[in-house]
Formats: sequence, structure tokens, C-alpha cells
Amino acid sequence: MRVMHLPRLGLLAVLFATLITAATAQPTVRLCADQWMPYNGDPADPKPGYVIELARTVFEPQGIKVEYETMPWEDALAAVKAGERSGAIGANKQEGDGMTVPSESIGEVAVCLITRADSKWTYDNIASFRKGKLGVIKGYSYWPALDTYLEHNADKGNIVMADGDDPLAELMTKLQNGEIDVVAESEPILLWYLRSHNLDRASFKVVFKSTIDPIFVVFAPGADGQRFANLLDEGIRGLRKSGELSKLLQRYGLRDWQ
Repeated sequence: MRVMHLPRLGLLAVLFATLITAATAQPTVRLCADQWMPYNGDPADPKPGYVIELARTVFEPQGIKVEYETMPWEDALAAVKAGERSGAIGANKQEGDGMTVPSESIGEVAVCLITRADSKWTYDNIASFRKGKLGVIKGYSYWPALDTYLEHNADKGNIVMADGDDPLAELMTKLQNGEIDVVAESEPILLWYLRSHNLDRASFKVVFKSTIDPIFVVFAPGADGQRFANLLDEGIRGLRKSGELSKLLQRYGLRDWQ
């Protein structure tokens, strides 16, 4: 069998072209999460969420392209932990375990329990969930006591776990239809949902609010993840100092948490 050889100059040209392509390839930060407005929403929307605009403001001047896609929350965390995506938006420190957590948070949220205004369900303690049907999002971390309860009771008939790219919409529809009694979700996200769906806040009531917890864009383990985390930290500090962070937050009805 004869072996074909490229002429030496041709081989050098191929190698040179390959090196040039590798050197000029634009670095990319690939962000993912389920929809969680006002932090992140529909990638095709002109107003895709505060964190998406923040990421573009921070990374693009550094020559780093920002890509963003929605996926179920558990899948997003798994993809980032495996290094298949760069960062997951809106994780607390517990959810970011095993990943690179920046020093600067992207906000602070309290988890609320919301019911219909005409509901008689109230929250006294974790045992209260045994008297009603609770709607949560699969893979979310809420607060320690509720997380423990979900871990030991996920297979019970009184817990509904929503999944997918926009799970809150599913839960709120079930709440309105009387299929569940209470939904657990962070306060800014609930308020955004009610406003964006033209729902009367008087039709619902909050029966519990947890302590405030910081949330982050958590990045993949390794050098790239640490680099992205450092750039985001520097960017947030700079935008806060210049006043641009407050302007961006105002576009989404949010305020600086510091």
C-alpha cells in the first residue's frame, strides 16, 4: 500500500492555518438556567433578564462572547459541574457546591410561600406541608428545613415537582386552578410573574418568607471557571462604583442589595 505525503510546504501551511484558527477563536462564556425572571428569561426576548445584560456588559468588552440557553435547573447545574457549560445563573452556595462560586453575588432573595387569597392553608412549621399540596421546582434549594423535608418526602403525593425551562408557570397555573395549595419561590421572581401575567396581587397571599440568601452565577470548576468568576467580580464592583449597576437593575424593577 502506498502512503500519500503532503509536500513539506503544504504540511507547514496546514499546521500554520490550524494554529492561527486556534489562536483567533473567540473565547465564549456559556450561561444556562431555567427561566427565572427578572434575572434570566427567554433568550430570544429583547429583555432577556438582568443577569444576561450584566454578563454582556462585563464580558463582551473583554472580547468574550456571551451565549445563554434555558434548560431544566438540575440539567444546568450538572452541565456546569461537568464543564459542559460555563455558568449557571441564580444558584445559592449550596447549589454551587463543587463549582466555582464568585465573591460577588448577583442579588439576595427570600423564599416565599404563596397561596390563593381564599385559601385556609397557613404555615406554622414544616409539619404544615402535610396538610396541603406543595408545589416546588425540581432541583431547587429553598431553605435548610424545607430542603430536608423535600429530600425525605419527594415521593409523597402531597408534593408536586415541576421541571422544564419555565417551571414556575406550571406551578402558578396549578395554584390558580386549585390543584395545589401553596407554591415556594423567591420573592422577586413571584412579583415579576404576577406583573408580567397581569395577575391581581390581591388574589394571592404570602404566608411565609424565609431569611435572605445571596445568589450567584456559579461557574465550572477549573481555571476557566475561576477566570470568568474573577472577571464577573471585577465587573460588578466597577459597575456598582460607576452607578451603572443601579441603572441596569432599575430596568428590571430591582435595587442594589448592598
